[in-house]
Order: sequence, then C-alpha cells, then structure tokens
Amino acid sequence: MAVRIGVDVGGTFTKAVACAASTGEVVARAVVPTTHASTAGVAEGVIAAVDSVVQEVRARELGPVLLVSHSTTQAVNALLEGDTAIVGVVGIGRRPDLKRAARRTAVGEIRLAPGRTLGTRHAFIDATDGIDRDQVRNAIRTLLDEGAEVICASEAFGVEDARAEWMVLEVAADLGVPACAGHELTGLYGLEMRTVTAALNASILSTAMRTARLVEEAVTEDIPGVPLLVMRGDGGAADLETMKRHPLVTAFSGPSASVAGALRHLAVHDGVVVEVGGTSTNVSAVKGGRPILDYVRVLDHVTCVRSLDVRVVGVAGGSLLRLTKRRGRMRFEDIGPRSAHIAGLPYAAFADPEELRDARPRLISPRPGDPADYVVLESVSGRRFAVTLTCAANALGAVPPGAYALGRKEAAAIAFDRLGELIGVPGESVARRAVDAAVQKVAAAVRDAMADGDLVRPRVVGLGGGAGALVPALGAALGLEWGIPREAEVISSVGDALSLVRVEVERALTKPTAEQVAEVHADVERAAVEAGADPSTIQVESEALPERGALRAIAFGSLALDIDHTHAAPADEIERAARNALGDSAHEVARTSFYTVFAGANGRTRRFAVIDSRGALALEGAGTVISGTGAEVAAAVSERVPTLVRHYGPLAVAPAVRVLRGSRLIDLTLFSSPDKTIEAACTQCSLAGSDPVVALLSRD
Repeated sequence: MAVRIGVDVGGTFTKAVACAASTGEVVARAVVPTTHASTAGVAEGVIAAVDSVVQEVRARELGPVLLVSHSTTQAVNALLEGDTAIVGVVGIGRRPDLKRAARRTAVGEIRLAPGRTLGTRHAFIDATDGIDRDQVRNAIRTLLDEGAEVICASEAFGVEDARAEWMVLEVAADLGVPACAGHELTGLYGLEMRTVTAALNASILSTAMRTARLVEEAVTEDIPGVPLLVMRGDGGAADLETMKRHPLVTAFSGPSASVAGALRHLAVHDGVVVEVGGTSTNVSAVKGGRPILDYVRVLDHVTCVRSLDVRVVGVAGGSLLRLTKRRGRMRFEDIGPRSAHIAGLPYAAFADPEELRDARPRLISPRPGDPADYVVLESVSGRRFAVTLTCAANALGAVPPGAYALGRKEAAAIAFDRLGELIGVPGESVARRAVDAAVQKVAAAVRDAMADGDLVRPRVVGLGGGAGALVPALGAALGLEWGIPREAEVISSVGDALSLVRVEVERALTKPTAEQVAEVHADVERAAVEAGADPSTIQVESEALPERGALRAIAFGSLALDIDHTHAAPADEIERAARNALGDSAHEVARTSFYTVFAGANGRTRRFAVIDSRGALALEGAGTVISGTGAEVAAAVSERVPTLVRHYGPLAVAPAVRVLRGSRLIDLTLFSSPDKTIEAACTQCSLAGSDPVVALLSRD
C-alpha cells in the first residue's frame, strides 16, 4: 500500500490524515491544536500533525508516503487581521498614458477589514524611452527608505509585455527584497485591479515564504524526497513555490479542500456543501459535479485571483449562547459569534453529567472587549463549561448516531435545564431556540448560494466536526435532502490528500486568432505538467470571457507519481449526470476518449450535455452536435456555421462553437466573425489526428 498525506490548518485544529492512494480510504489520522500563537506560526501545528501521521504509517507498515499536501487559512487570516507588510508599488507606464498609469498604480491605503488597512508606498517609472536596472534600483531603494518592506511591480499593458516587471523582480531579488508582479497573477487587462491584486499578494509574501520554508524543512527532514503541495483556493493543488510567490491563490484553500474531499468521496451533482467547524460555517455550491468559483474579494476590492465562491457564517458547532435581560427577566438573545474554542472551555455535552447537576449559569466576556452576555455553566468546584450549539443539538437528541458531534445527551439536557431555570422556560425550549437561531443564519447563506448557482433542489452535504449538530435541522428547515459522509470531520484533509493538480490561465485576447487560442491551451497544459500533473491525465477546458475580451483556460490532472488515481466514473454514474442535466430523454450521441455527449429534448429545443470521465457536467446548451474524424468535423463545421450566422445590419455574428478532442474542450466563442470561427475550429480539428472529434454549435 502507498499513502498520501493531507493536512488542513483550521481556525481551531490542524488535522492530518493518511489516505490509501488506490482507494482514498483514511488509514491514519492526527489532530493537534492550531498553533496561532507559536513563534513558528501555524507551521508548528502542520509539522506536529504530519510527524504524528508519519510515525503511525511507519509503525503499522502502511507503505511509502507518496506526497504531503496541505491547505491553510493563513492568507485570508493575514488579510482580515491586518498581519501584512507595507508594500512598495513600482508603477510603470509609457506615453501617452503616463498620467493615467501613474494614477491607477497609486492605490494608497487598501481597506482589508473594519479597522484594518494595508499601507502602500508608490514610485513611478516612465519607460517611454526604455527602462534600465539603475532606474528600477533607485525606485526600489526610495520605496524602502519610505518604509516599504516588500515590492510589487505593475505596468500598464504588462500582460502583453512583462519584461519591465521581470526587471523589477530581478533587481528586488538582487537587493534581497520579497517581490511579485501583476503579470504573474493574471493575464487580464485592468491596471488598477491588477495593481491591487499584486499589492495584496505582496503584503503576505514574507509570512507565506516563512511558513512554506519551515514546513518544507520539517517534511524534508521527516520524509525526504516526498513532494510537498499546497491546496489552491480553486480546488486544485500546486507545488510549494506557488505558496511562496503567490500566497493569494491559497485564499479559501481550507473550504476548497473540504469541497474537493466531498467530491472525491461522494457523487455530488447539484449540492450545497455546509462545512461546520468550531467557530464558523462555510457554505459553497456545487453544480454539475463541479464547485462554483468566483474572483476573490477582499472587502471592497475584487482581485484577479479566482477561488471557491464561499460564504462564511459566524456560527458553528462550538458557538456560545448569549442571554440578555429584558424587563427584569433573562431571555435567550442569540448564538455566536464567539465559540467555546475562543473562550478556551470544554463543551457541556461532553462532560460528566454529575459535575453539571449543581452547576450554575454565569455570564462572561470570552475575550477582552466582548460583551458580558455569553453564558457558561460553573460547577461547584469552580470549573466552567461552554453551552454550545452542539450541546443544544445533543440535548434535543438531534445528533445522528455515529456523528463526530454526538455527545452525552444526559449532560447536555442537564445543562439546558440549568439555563431554563434561569430564563423561566423548559430547558428543551432553550435548546430549540438556540438550534433555530443557528439554522436561520446558515439557511440564509444556503439560499444565497442556491440562487447564485441556479440550483433548484440541491442536496445539502454536511462536513466538519460540527455537522451533526446543525445539518439535520438545516435540511429539515429548508426541505432539502441532506447527508453527512463518513470521515466528515476530517474531509478537508482528505481533500488535500486526494487533490488534483489544477492550473488556470486567463489571457486577454482583444483580436483573437486560432493560433493564440491554441497557444493559451498549450501554455496552461505546460503549466499543469510543471506543477506535477501526469501529461496522460491532463484535461484542458476553456471558457470565453466576452465581457473581459479574454479566454480562460483550465488544466487539471492526476499527480505524475500516482497516475492510477484518476477516479473515472462508471457508465451508470455518467448517465445519471446526463439525466440530471437533460431529463429522462438523455441519450448518448457522441464521445471522445474523455468526454461523453448526450442529447435530449426540452419541448422543441434539442439540448446537449457534455459529461467528463469523472461524471461532472462540463457544458450544457442547445444546438447541433457534430462528430467524426477531424477532417469530417472540419468539413461539417465549414458547411453548417454559415447557415447559423445571425445578421444585424452589416454585422454578421457566428454561432457559438466548442470543439472536443481527447481531454480538451476548446471554447471558440471569442470569434464573432464566421470566417475566423471556421478557421479556428478547423485548426483544432486538424490536431486530432485519427482520434474522434466533436463540435457543438449553438446560438447561446
């Protein structure tokens, strides 16, 4: 047996698992407190968790460790908590756009969270007549003298020619200053957005590099030669250099790992993943077997980095109840956002019932400055216990058997009886109010996720240690089917261990050519191989972004060291995914080595759905499906496209054309000209050789 180790750094605990590489089964695990206060930061907890799992793997002779992959909340936490470095922005521009470029690279103070800002310093270089290293060196030294600790470079039209930004990186390296550049993070236009993105990324470079170095050194010492990966916020994995240079792409990597784990363990087609931790709950949507992504937003700032579209709710399994006094009586007020973990208290639901029988309620401030309205129980010996959402669910007998949150119902019921005596209502009523209040908060986030993802009746998938306390009541309140998978409490670590390499490239193509589209696909495929994906497993898909004048290409595949772990879905699962998209009329009409195309009828409209080999919906629409050899499809496209052209006065608009060949889905909808659309489609068909090709023609 060979194993893969996954580690998730949560707000409360750092959890590590070893999964059998062939089956994904969890064969070893470790849980340690997250080491926020350590001089080594969260890295110390990662090191301890990995070491514990490695020792168990060796003691039980479970086999060699193939890789270690971890996810972390460090990027988001650093930004939210203002744990950032002062960023020196080197802006670069040329005539006639000097004033505009200087203004858009001078981003000033960037608000991160209420009361938290990122400070920047600005220097601008006029590169109209060229740029040299002395200019760059003087600009960086000026910024350092003004207090900058790290550097970012942002050049007008740097997505087209990044040589000046590269020079800034090289000079900064010579001076020993951490630095990044806008072109490294995105290929999109939008100078101010690229500058803000680069500045945010630069602000957490030092912390990320330090953590990456500590983890790398420890893992190398413990299990030398084993690859170390980091989870990206978009659900893929990349090598540690990504975290060192581009820590912003790891934003929301924890929730992303959870969704990845759920998708590996469960056949989730349309669902809402509700990860219930100790302090907060993450809500994210899955549509067609794939997580919904969006651009990372930091307060008012939309960045160029994409990640899981996640909603964070300040209530979870460890959330403390709050009471207030009205008209001389104590009443239930709310639940959260402070938790038992923040207060440093054990849960009443896991206590000895006898210790709670004579306990009395007390109101506390969990942290200095918090209101003194959080209720705890104090035993006669002076020991305090938290009264939480998990306790409420246990008191009601609502936690499913075998769930991680299952505690002692007797102890929980006693705790709520004591609160009920204080409030003047039955303890069961207090517990019900607490659960209802928590459900109401999370249900609002679930409804938002459903609306944004256009999901009608998704399955609610409960993850995290607190899922058993919240998800059954949540599913009932929403009238939705729900489930909590095996290993739910460590599912994010499972997602880390079983993650696929995923690389995304966005490139501005204002006047696209067939060669440029092919080049973007080649670039993202090359990047996936460099990130560790086995070439034979790589899947590449592209998506036109007409509102940005750009093409987004995504490549993902299995790690080269474990090419059997591709999770190909059985035929009945692929057919089920097609029926979910098209209804019972779905039937197979074409396929490549990786994709299966189904057709179905919706009234008079002929619809199609493309399902990949893992059972995920890659594309759906209405229109014509053409299949055959490359030459046959090229000839058919050349004949059919002119018949589907729409005319608006003198303007002729081609239909949307997508080409499937092998494991590639190429979106050619950037081409509005019929002639260029046909040329690009024929170019893609010519690359197929003797392999089957499918073309999808539609007017959407």
